[in-house]
Amino acid sequence: MKKIITLSAVFLISFIVFCIIKLPAHIALDIAKPYFPKQLEVGQTVGTVWQGQMMQVRFDGEQLNNVRWDIAGWKLFTGKLNANVKFGNARERSDISGYADVSYGLFNQEVKVTDGLVRSTVERAMQRVQLPLPVTAKGRVILELDEYSSGAPYCDSLKGEIASPNIDVQGLNGWFNIGPLAGKLSCKSGDIAILIDPDNTLGLEADATLKANFDFSVAGYVKPDASLPKDVHDAVKFLGRPDSQGRYPLNF
Repeated sequence: MKKIITLSAVFLISFIVFCIIKLPAHIALDIAKPYFPKQLEVGQTVGTVWQGQMMQVRFDGEQLNNVRWDIAGWKLFTGKLNANVKFGNARERSDISGYADVSYGLFNQEVKVTDGLVRSTVERAMQRVQLPLPVTAKGRVILELDEYSSGAPYCDSLKGEIASPNIDVQGLNGWFNIGPLAGKLSCKSGDIAILIDPDNTLGLEADATLKANFDFSVAGYVKPDASLPKDVHDAVKFLGRPDSQGRYPLNF
């Protein structure tokens, strides 16, 4: 009798483990949907909970295509959910694409991201900020994330870089190139901070900060290089009077 009970228990446990391992991702998604934010929309989902794919994920007007994940199941025994996530097509400019290693603490709800990379466009980024002057620009934006850990309101730690290797701007006489722009990412008292690298043709020296409630601000100076078109030099005059070094104030 004891042998039968033992064999039954082993069979039951094995069956449960097998079901969990093979649980289709779309079933798990249906169970979790009531807890999702209202703005979150998820497309067709295939694969298992541990290794699967979502055709589209849409949130707050932005869409990720071809989202794939691979979860390390054994890490659950350490109290963490670890996954390697990939999304988009790097060859498709209109796609937001990239990858990252993501960790979620099951007990402390802490989110950590390492070895992350996100590719987007200047056009998409400019839709999210209100500039002091009307500007039409295009180019690529690349975010490299060495490490990130969640905190209030946004972060506890952050190390990375955001860069646009080649920006084109539309002037009165057509498009012209202003070269690259880059900035270092860090966390200051829970806010996301960006320190712009001053080595650029715009002569842009600035600190940007993303505070609670998506309050984004930029403070610094701009002093366009003489090689840039007259359009640029005329435009910066609307920012105010230059200082003794010929720099125009930038605050928005």
